[in-house]
Amino acid sequence: MPKSTAFIVLFVCCAWCGRAAGQATPEQAAMDFEVEGAWRTAPDLLEEFDEADLWSTRTIPFKDLAGGLTLSTEHVKSGRFAGKWSDHPRYPTLHTRRVPRDWGSFSALRFWAYSQEPTHEKITLAVESDSPETAWKDYFLYTFVVDWTGWKEFAVPFTDFTAYEKPAGWPQVGAVCFFAKIFDRQPNPYTVLYLDGLKLDSSAPTSTVPSSPVAQTTHTSQAPEFDPGILNHPYPETPGGQPVYAPIRYQPYFKAERALHGYFPRFQPGVVSFCPQGKPYLQYGSYILESCDERGHWTGRNLLKDVIEPYARETLKFEALHVANMGAGNDASIRFDKDGDAYMLCYVSDAAKDWRSRTGLLLHSRDGLKTWSVYRLAHYMARFEKFVGHNHDCLSRPPVILQSQYFAPTTNFITIPEKQADGTLVIPPLTKVAEEAIPFIPHSGEANNAVTHGDKVFLVFAQLRVLPGRRQEDGVPNYAMAFDLKTRTFSDPALLGFGGINAKDDHNWPSLAADGKGILHVVINGHHNPFMYTHSTRPWSIAEWTPPVAVAKGTSYCGLVCDKNDTLYAVSRDSDPGYYFRLSLHRKKAGQPWEEPKHLVVPFKPYYAIYYHKLTIDPVTDRLFLSYWSQSASECLFKDEYLAYLYTWPDREKSFKTQNTEDGQARLPLGTYRVQPRKYQFYSAPPSEMTTLVSDDRGERWRLAVTDDFRDAPQWTGRR
Repeated sequence: MPKSTAFIVLFVCCAWCGRAAGQATPEQAAMDFEVEGAWRTAPDLLEEFDEADLWSTRTIPFKDLAGGLTLSTEHVKSGRFAGKWSDHPRYPTLHTRRVPRDWGSFSALRFWAYSQEPTHEKITLAVESDSPETAWKDYFLYTFVVDWTGWKEFAVPFTDFTAYEKPAGWPQVGAVCFFAKIFDRQPNPYTVLYLDGLKLDSSAPTSTVPSSPVAQTTHTSQAPEFDPGILNHPYPETPGGQPVYAPIRYQPYFKAERALHGYFPRFQPGVVSFCPQGKPYLQYGSYILESCDERGHWTGRNLLKDVIEPYARETLKFEALHVANMGAGNDASIRFDKDGDAYMLCYVSDAAKDWRSRTGLLLHSRDGLKTWSVYRLAHYMARFEKFVGHNHDCLSRPPVILQSQYFAPTTNFITIPEKQADGTLVIPPLTKVAEEAIPFIPHSGEANNAVTHGDKVFLVFAQLRVLPGRRQEDGVPNYAMAFDLKTRTFSDPALLGFGGINAKDDHNWPSLAADGKGILHVVINGHHNPFMYTHSTRPWSIAEWTPPVAVAKGTSYCGLVCDKNDTLYAVSRDSDPGYYFRLSLHRKKAGQPWEEPKHLVVPFKPYYAIYYHKLTIDPVTDRLFLSYWSQSASECLFKDEYLAYLYTWPDREKSFKTQNTEDGQARLPLGTYRVQPRKYQFYSAPPSEMTTLVSDDRGERWRLAVTDDFRDAPQWTGRR
């Protein structure tokens, strides 16, 4: 896809059809940014719905959604006005339909762009040329980078545009758009564009700025690609550098932390892990590692090219590497041992083959995360024992790895790699934990299933079976067992309680943590139900447990951590009340009952959402970190929401229209939340906008994490 650049005022000029300026057609005036309301930053929803029927009217008038471009006299190249387009995270798309329909007699598009500073944001100019051959919109695209100061003229030959899908051709044009979030981009909130004089040209100019195609990847993945350009950018991470506190309340349509609060971290948010001394590391997308030094300077490392891809190609003989990396099936943590060695898990497959190519990998580094060795696991679904507060013995050896053979029925296993004299690893044969089990799956919450103490590993797990004398409605039975590391044998299982209201619901798994006295604490998840809480009555023993207590309502996907004061913390996806899928904190101080849920993230609408959230704790300071996708990987959309979603992410329309079909035709959503007929459709989408919250006061307040929360500290020096 062609490209060029700048922080901008955009202006386009050229004599159109020989007319003088005073004789401009309505389309010419609109494209020249002389007509109020000709360019909008929202889809044309009022052509189909009354404003009172839109979800957005609860919080914002439609004119404010659509009015992200204003006519300005500050920087002008043509006529009286230029169009000022700023706050791109809030207004990521700009469009006009007031254009000539037939561009067949022209050969180029010209515009001017004024840039106050080079922000290096990518903007895509799109000419809609919809074809009846496809069920989705087709475009001609031209991408430029905001890398200049002052005015710049673009003269873009039609030959410099790239066809996206199957455009009908230049004689058939429906709109002109500027996209800032297409292809999973995150716009810079400090870019300001002034657009002016957009005009067609019948001459054949050469490219004013050499352009190059979009970088092609040699793999596919679920998560948006990492953009190294965001590391150490010079802009404030929050407006004025001031803290932004939870609850984060989203707004229509799909306005989250970046759009509402100008969140612009100098790093790629990811799941936060810690070495034993408390230095934080971020992992994003299964292969991006980030750390910050004492100066606040970020360093990023990409393991894909020099570690994962060579192993997949040379050892696994993959033809087309796919990385599962949105946090649903892949463990997103980094584990350490007492020697400073680091460990990661990765879940890959061959996109050219079937599901049998799915493979789990263990990555091992002995030199401070610089070089890595790769070991193949028996099964692709794998998880580490997590540090959850008082299981320091997990550092005494390579980490416990829990694996699942994900067939019906699922079988769970345990293994602990053994370090050899030369520092390499041997992975012993698997020991079976249970059959008919809920798999040890990462999914959401960062639930921990194992705690090491001395020569024992305490395990919790769930089985999808109806016990004798029980009903299916009684929920999923959950158990604890102790694994002897010397004999590699298990104790008898201890029944802990039941999760949810359906013994066949594979979302009702447990999470385990220990407190400073050695008491084992377990939460058993429901699925839109209260979670059940129980704890052992004796330290480091599964022999006896308290009767389970129901906590909160409408919860799913709790993990569990315990701080130095023996306070328990869990974060759930909380759908009560109103079927709004929030992220909520549950806290229990030692000797006290569970507190009422505290909402941390609140969506702008009800119905399904999934965050794949991960809660972790700093082993030194007890700081809490919550990482999650702000834009869900699954959406329930009514018609207005559907149109607004694709207005923001137009490249996802093809996927949406091939997901829900009937007799070869896409089943589209109907209405709005208050218009009949109304019917939402369920869509799978790439998750995006990873966000991290931090609490440094034991869960009292949470705020958006910034670089200062990850700076190197004196107590970390000397650590590998």
